[in-house]
Amino acid sequence: MRRTDRIGAHWARGAALVVAGVLACAGVARADSKVGIVDMQRALNECDAGRRAKDQVKSKFERAQNQLKNQREELDRAREDYEKRATVMREEQRRDLEKDLEGRTLDFKRKYEDFQRDLKRTDAELTSGIVEELYNIVADYGQQQQYTFILEASSGALLYGEKSLDITDEIIRLHNGGAGRGSGGKRAPSRRGDE
Repeated sequence: MRRTDRIGAHWARGAALVVAGVLACAGVARADSKVGIVDMQRALNECDAGRRAKDQVKSKFERAQNQLKNQREELDRAREDYEKRATVMREEQRRDLEKDLEGRTLDFKRKYEDFQRDLKRTDAELTSGIVEELYNIVADYGQQQQYTFILEASSGALLYGEKSLDITDEIIRLHNGGAGRGSGGKRAPSRRGDE
């Protein structure tokens, strides 16, 4: 056997040993791993405190939403009226009406943007504490039940998860039972590798 053939055979045997070792380690790791999946968005929406927070946000903004809707309809009617009469108006009257419509449109846009910002801010204020409690419950539950990983399903990163791995209902049940509270929201969510 030539020298280059002996070196090639040596490398092939070495590579085969490395692959066998990696596969053996992966098999051991897979046998010891316990994986769970939790949909944090569903947990937030379906736990009692989350439902109450969403109801609060909804009732707070329904009146403002109706006011915006009325203002929008009024503005649409004014614009339609202007378009119908614009050709028979004097130049000065037409310019005044255009200016008035522009001002009202800008005012509506500002109110709508303020409404959207206020809606997001209120929603975040009411739900951020609940989200923190849910993270704490997941961390405690994962530790107590000896999970290796608990993956978050609502972020879009998880493409498939077997239904039997889903612990979302258990997390909701624990939150409704009072778990996760009392940390004062100061404990950071435990993530793998942060320990």
